[in-house]
Amino acid sequence: MRRLISWLHRYVGLAAAVVLVMSGITGALITFDGEIGRATHPELRRVEPRPAAAGADTLAASAREAWTSDPVRMLVFPESPGDAVEVWYRGSGMRAYLDPYDGHVLGLRDTHDSLMGILVDLHTNLLAGETGRAVIGWFGLAAVLLVVLGIWLWWPRRGRWRQALTVKWEAGAGRVWLDVHKVAGVVTGVFLVVIAATGAALALPNVVTEPLLVALTGAGAKQAAPASSSRTGPPASLDTMVQRAGAAFPEGRITRLMLPASPKGAVTVRMRLPGEIHQVGRTFIHFDRYDGRLLRADNVLESNLATRINAWFYPLHTGVYGGTATRVLNVLFGLSLALISLSGGWMWVRNRLARKRAEANKRGRAQVTSAAN
Repeated sequence: MRRLISWLHRYVGLAAAVVLVMSGITGALITFDGEIGRATHPELRRVEPRPAAAGADTLAASAREAWTSDPVRMLVFPESPGDAVEVWYRGSGMRAYLDPYDGHVLGLRDTHDSLMGILVDLHTNLLAGETGRAVIGWFGLAAVLLVVLGIWLWWPRRGRWRQALTVKWEAGAGRVWLDVHKVAGVVTGVFLVVIAATGAALALPNVVTEPLLVALTGAGAKQAAPASSSRTGPPASLDTMVQRAGAAFPEGRITRLMLPASPKGAVTVRMRLPGEIHQVGRTFIHFDRYDGRLLRADNVLESNLATRINAWFYPLHTGVYGGTATRVLNVLFGLSLALISLSGGWMWVRNRLARKRAEANKRGRAQVTSAAN
């Protein structure tokens, strides 16, 4: 059994090493992408706070004028009075930044033209869209398997815990790297399982997450958004919808305004209510795009168990559940994943080269002996 588990750990690790190193490093780098973006591009992200804010209709109109090639997908409302409104467009990586107080366009950026945008896309999609996201998800599950197998192989016999948790720095390079590989994997193992498993859950919602939630709780987390009325015509006021959403949950904070992708799609206001763990909230209020009628309000705090569990995946994956401290730890865990994968690959290469040298020396000695005879 030990030989089989060792073989699985070695070769699953080798197959996943490149992706896991990339995931660990990029995950660490993008943990504070929002703060980095505000620091590196203050002209787009920062504004002077003023008493009155512009309405959603004004912001949506400015967003459409700022970039006419793609329809507006979503308005991301600021978390603090000095932040800009960020606009996402459907079908592209273009972003517009608006002054939330008068709707003035601060500027445009294509996420594919920025280093941080590329790192985010690499981390989530391998720069390959939905196919890349699925690959990332399956490698996340592979990382969970590797940690579990590695801890099983490491588990000390006869209670030799101190020895098992010690790096023998005075030993040779091979032993040092083996100890670092083991200790780093054990110390961060539980957190790596959480990060990898939640990443896989986010990347594989239909294949893994939803079926698993149904199996565990008896119901899924997915719920189709309601449809707008079949009539066509000018859209209803977004300002009215936002006001009605705020009135429905006065204690909540509106974080997103999502515009429909089809003529029958609904306008959705996304909110974070007190007590929600998700950083932008998982409460959704849907409105008819033509008459502004309230279609449905989905309060995550009153939803089924599967939906409440699903709301934890993103905060756990990004480390925001405990504030700045856990986000910093998330950076260290990402780097740890890269270190573990690199050290495992390096040890395999080193052992292979050592075996080849030994075989070459053995053949050389055999040839010398044969010639002497």
